[in-house]
Amino acid sequence: MLRRLSLTVAHLLLLALLVYQINGQETQSQKIEGASRQADSSGLITSRLSRKELDLWKEMERIVFAESVDGRPLHPELRNLWERVETSNHAVFIEIKRSTRTSSCTAGSFAIERFDPKGEKHIAAIKLNLSSIDQAHVGPSSARDNGFIPFQGLSKKERYVEVLGHELAHADHILTDPECARKVEEMVEKTNEILLSQLSNRRVNLLAPEMNRRLSRRDALLKDLEEQAEEMEYVVWRELTAGKGVRGSERQRVADKETRRQGDKETRRQEGASVP
Repeated sequence: MLRRLSLTVAHLLLLALLVYQINGQETQSQKIEGASRQADSSGLITSRLSRKELDLWKEMERIVFAESVDGRPLHPELRNLWERVETSNHAVFIEIKRSTRTSSCTAGSFAIERFDPKGEKHIAAIKLNLSSIDQAHVGPSSARDNGFIPFQGLSKKERYVEVLGHELAHADHILTDPECARKVEEMVEKTNEILLSQLSNRRVNLLAPEMNRRLSRRDALLKDLEEQAEEMEYVVWRELTAGKGVRGSERQRVADKETRRQGDKETRRQEGASVP
């Protein structure tokens, strides 16, 4: 697994990602400028989604907010995560992509696009890579240290929701903690920005003492953040697996209700047609 790779290999993988960003993506300054123009509202923002992506997002939202017959939330922790981010003053853009590039092989990511030093309104983005999620191996070899096997027993869309829960956990943890957000900005975003700048000028030197210290601090912080998000992802997975049968029953109940409604409508139509 990636987190078990040596630091040197991990740094080389990061360089591959940075090359891709320089050659194929907008610059950080362009991204910040665009985000600033779009972030008049707050919460989860879907303006970057295509119509097809938005339809998928709505299906995922229905899973998140699914309820039992008596109105009980089937996924209370996941729902609470969504609602805390949605009702915050921060702007979190949603992006849904399909990419098979080696440099974009992660299932999802969370990043701060514009840091607010006052902590009042950060602009961030959650990205889901559907191709990586679809192709992820599910089995004993992908088990985490606690034995949890991501995606086990879940449908395709439930997998997407599991990854979303992981990234929402990052958003909730980082954006609501000013000190944590400051560390992410300083140790993660700025370190990556420095690497991008050096790489574009062909001056990158991973062995330089200051850069090595920066990378070590960044990786230690990312490890802590990832552990927290993985704990919440496990909770989300448990809720999704526990709710599968109930969600199936609910779909059948709704389908039966719609069938009866259509039947009643047809009966009324026929009765009306028989009246002289």
